[in-house]
Amino acid sequence: MNNELQILFQIQEALKTSGYNDISRVAKDILEYTQNNPLPLDIIIERIKNNEPWEYIKEQGEFRNNIFKLNTNTLIPRIETEIMIDIAKQELLKSPTPYTDIIDVGTGSGCIIISLVKENENKYNFHATDISQEAINIAKENEKNILNEPVIQFSQTDLIEDIALPKGNFCMILANLPYIPTQQYLGLDKSVIDFEPRTALDGGENGITYYEKLLEQIEAKSIKGCAIFEIEPSTLELF
Repeated sequence: MNNELQILFQIQEALKTSGYNDISRVAKDILEYTQNNPLPLDIIIERIKNNEPWEYIKEQGEFRNNIFKLNTNTLIPRIETEIMIDIAKQELLKSPTPYTDIIDVGTGSGCIIISLVKENENKYNFHATDISQEAINIAKENEKNILNEPVIQFSQTDLIEDIALPKGNFCMILANLPYIPTQQYLGLDKSVIDFEPRTALDGGENGITYYEKLLEQIEAKSIKGCAIFEIEPSTLELF
């Protein structure tokens, strides 16, 4: 067995111990990473054994075929969330009333809003909010790296509290807010509980605490348009 295969086997064993899915793909990604980056393999393996997600170790994740910078202030993008982009694009095309503004609430790494900008040729007024300034900073870096120009208006605010739109604007609101009921959250994998921000996952006792608040803000501001939410299926009946 040559040295590269031995290293690959070592990585795969560490991933298996930590309960990783898609071990073969992740192991090859780690091997390639160690060949081009200064972080020693033994440190990577130790961090993996401590349940740290690979995306946080390499400080990046993939979404809609783009690479986004990440850290523990931002949720790791999930492939399931990509469907929000498809739904949004369909709505933008078929709506009889033209949209003027798109708001990404709780933007995190910015993966949703940045993907929409890239796939819609900057036809709208794009906004992104997050209560965490650290997350906003990461999203701005991703905007610069992926879009190469400032297009999105970022706001550090509680949901859409500080967002003011001209009267008559037609708005699309996208939100992937914390939606996991607290008891379910407490049963998640250690890699999630120990490393990903709880503020981006724990949706309160019933899982819709933040969505209830967002809907109240939308109503109070008399915003017209549509809203696209990612939620826990078991909470659908609460809406």
